[in-house]
Amino acid sequence: MKMIYQIPIILGTILTMLFLFGCGSSKNAQAVEVVWPSPPDEPRVKYVQTYQSEDDFSSKLGALTRALAGKSSNIRFDRPFDVCADDSGRIYVSDVSLGIIMIDQSEKQMVPLGAEVPAPLGNTLGITCGNGKVFVGVGEIGQVVVLTPDGKYLGIIGKPGAFPNPVDVVYDHFAKRVIVVDNKLHQVFVYSENGDSLLTIGKRGGEDGEFNFPQSAAVDSSGNIYVVDAFNFRIEVFSSEGKFERKFGQQGNIYGTFARPKGIAIDSYQNIYIIDAIHQNFQIFNNKFEFLMFIGRFSNNDNWGFQNPVGLYVDQKNMIYVADQLNQRIQVLQLIKGD
Repeated sequence: MKMIYQIPIILGTILTMLFLFGCGSSKNAQAVEVVWPSPPDEPRVKYVQTYQSEDDFSSKLGALTRALAGKSSNIRFDRPFDVCADDSGRIYVSDVSLGIIMIDQSEKQMVPLGAEVPAPLGNTLGITCGNGKVFVGVGEIGQVVVLTPDGKYLGIIGKPGAFPNPVDVVYDHFAKRVIVVDNKLHQVFVYSENGDSLLTIGKRGGEDGEFNFPQSAAVDSSGNIYVVDAFNFRIEVFSSEGKFERKFGQQGNIYGTFARPKGIAIDSYQNIYIIDAIHQNFQIFNNKFEFLMFIGRFSNNDNWGFQNPVGLYVDQKNMIYVADQLNQRIQVLQLIKGD
């Protein structure tokens, strides 16, 4: 009999929570669109989506039912480090704690990858997509693991321990090469897709062509390689053959300077995006290295900024993906106007 009396209480709780969820939805629907710069200036970048857990694909009723049952999400980002996206709209995330996670936007699901890889996948760092493959830098083995888009094992680039800390892996779509940034070795390595070593760029130092904890890389439409030289507080540009060409940037706390530069990406207009983990934003420069604007500020889970952003990717449609590490999420933005 006690259970019969409890049923109305449970139903009442559900209805109350549904009402609250509904009110929240209505309020969000009326929220101001998140854009940069703010009105009345013409918007150039807008916020699109947040991915934090499997709940992002669930209905509010489904999330509520799980909450009442005492169940949490099966997959929830913990320490997302890097991000990329393929031509099919699938997003790939390296999470230092969880490994490799694929976000399938069309199927509305998050899928862990790498179960069949015959090697440990601890400390997954840089990740990139290209030519129907996914390349992941794995700190535990010091190599780059190659997977199919659905996570089947294809092979490994580099000998065991070749890359003690592969903080970024970049696919060069123009030359069909794989670029690995290792900030313990203070070098950038270029390999063929088949694992043949082609180039090694740099050594530790502060001179042109040298690095002090390089953090990430990107390739422009001419095949030039841009490297974030983090503790020299600059960006260095190399030809596709690895020859030093030019540099820009300096340490500072004003627009156009760097405090802790991390990820880098280049859009279809050849604008250069650079994440800064102390400024808690990313800055955009044109290909003449002129500062254009910044996006974001310190944020404790709102959509106006980041908390220790690390990884950055811009796809062919100029969708911008940010690994917002301490907010444990991936933020997706859209470039509206880039010229």
